[in-house]
Amino acid sequence: MILGRPTGIFLFAIFVGIAFCMDFYYGSMIVLSYIAIPPAYITIGVYYGALLLFGGVIGMVLCYGLWVLKNWARIIIQVGFAAQVIFNLIIDPINFDNYFLLVVSIIVAIYLQLPSTREHFS
Repeated sequence: MILGRPTGIFLFAIFVGIAFCMDFYYGSMIVLSYIAIPPAYITIGVYYGALLLFGGVIGMVLCYGLWVLKNWARIIIQVGFAAQVIFNLIIDPINFDNYFLLVVSIIVAIYLQLPSTREHFS
């Protein structure tokens, strides 16, 4: 146990926070046009950047929820992972990174459903 929470949740919250900070960073760089985008894709780039910014904000809320062991964060993470995996497999079934994401998502979902982990969430 680290700081009164399971070590797996501690590490997962840190990784979720880092990932969504990077989403927020890249989204802001795209929206502010610090990352070179071909002129034909500028409109798409701005929408994509705004989507990354929105995802970064949502992710930081989820990171906070995991950090303070809120049950709503655990449920949203599980539903969100499942939706992301299904969406990625439908969009690009040939990309093997999606299958790695599927395995990681299944492991995280199983870990978050363990009775020893669930009892820590309020």
